[in-house]
Formats: sequence, structure tokens, C-alpha cells
Amino acid sequence: MSIKLSTSDGLSQEFADSVKNLQKDGAHFKRAVVTSGTWIFYAHKLYNDGKAGLADYKVLQPGANEDISCVNGSMYLLEDQVEGIILFEHSNYGGERKWFEESCSDVNPYFQSGRSAGVSSAIVLSKNQQFAIFASSNYKGLQQQLDGGKWYVNPNAMKFPNDQLQSFRKI
Repeated sequence: MSIKLSTSDGLSQEFADSVKNLQKDGAHFKRAVVTSGTWIFYAHKLYNDGKAGLADYKVLQPGANEDISCVNGSMYLLEDQVEGIILFEHSNYGGERKWFEESCSDVNPYFQSGRSAGVSSAIVLSKNQQFAIFASSNYKGLQQQLDGGKWYVNPNAMKFPNDQLQSFRKI
């Protein structure tokens, strides 16, 4: 996976992985050219962590050559896996995230349910696999289904209470 970022001064740098703070060295990248991979750009460092609810993000696919001046705080390379699910701490795919290939009876070690560090968005990578999500550990409590190949930008899209997801399984 690779991407080339450039500044308005013509400086450029190639990347092959996620970056939590694109501005730490003083560079203010303005343009992204995606060679491979799917990338999520955020306006703020740490994948918009601490900025929950902001829609300041942009998704770039291979072949993209786009202005990123409004979303040059951090970038996340979406896992190359074609199976599983990625859960995100905040809406709009922000904050901490974790990829799971299989069911998980308790996500609390990664996302503390009921607090602002719970799950607020998800991407189901599996095209032909659905996931049941639950409000209690061990696949109990309120339940909802997430369809394969879908991006769920917030709890409303998941049709599930914010920060309440505690377990999930493939169905």
C-alpha cells in the first residue's frame, strides 16, 4: 500500500502505513496521490480523537489525486483484509480502531462500553458475511445486524445505541 503526499511548496513524501500526526514535522500536506490501498484522512491528529462527532474526514481510493488541505491532520490505511470487521471509537471512523476477523464475546478490553470510548462506527469488510452486534458481552442484550460490505458512519447508521456495543459474532 502506498500514497504520496505533497505540500504547496512541492515537497513530497511517500507513506506505506497509517500516520497519527501528519503535521508533527511542520509539514502541511495539501495533496494526496493514492497508488494503492484505501485511506481515511482526518482533519485532526490521532484520527480526530477528542473531536468526536466531527465529519472532518475523507476517504481516498487507488487512483485518487485530491486536495487534502482540510483533512491533513492524520491518515489511516484501511486493513487489506477482505474478511472481518473494523470497529471505531468515534463516529466518522475516528479515534481508536480495531480489526477483528472472527466473533468477539467481549470488546471491552478494546472499547469500554457506555463511555465515550465505546464503539460509534464500523466497517464490515466481509462482502458476503453479516455480523450480529450486541449490547452485552457473550452475545446477549439488545441485538442488531450489520450487513456485509457496508460502512456505518455512526450509531444511527448502525441503528444501535452509541457506545453500547459489547460483543459481536458472524452470522
